[in-house]
Amino acid sequence: MLCFLTLGINLKAQAGGDVVQQIKQLQQDSRTAQMKNDVSWAQEHLADGFMAGNSWGAWQTKDDFIKGLQNKTSKWKSGDISDVHVATFGSNTAVSHYTFTYDAELDGTHRARTVICSDTWVNDSGKWKTASTHCSMLKGM
Repeated sequence: MLCFLTLGINLKAQAGGDVVQQIKQLQQDSRTAQMKNDVSWAQEHLADGFMAGNSWGAWQTKDDFIKGLQNKTSKWKSGDISDVHVATFGSNTAVSHYTFTYDAELDGTHRARTVICSDTWVNDSGKWKTASTHCSMLKGM
């Protein structure tokens, strides 16, 4: 019985590690897709009800986010994601925390800054999707 319990705990720990790696990769893929105005990636990986809060104080729905990608209202010069950490909450929820440094023209305004962000990921029938993202300016920037 103890062997089966140990095996079960070990398999669960390994699965959790797999989720962490999946989310880290998806987090990178998400920012890459955003910088390329990749509408299909967003349509596939943003959850219904998705909401983004950006570092200049505005909310953006899934529809608004996708329209921005379609209209190519953002032009990216650079964007680097770093210091990615992922916490899992059960088998269907994960939250990533990371730093994003970018230089871009967003809706006609030049912005170059470093922000800290957190994204909430949900497992929707076997596919990980972003339910929410929020970024804030680093203190002192």
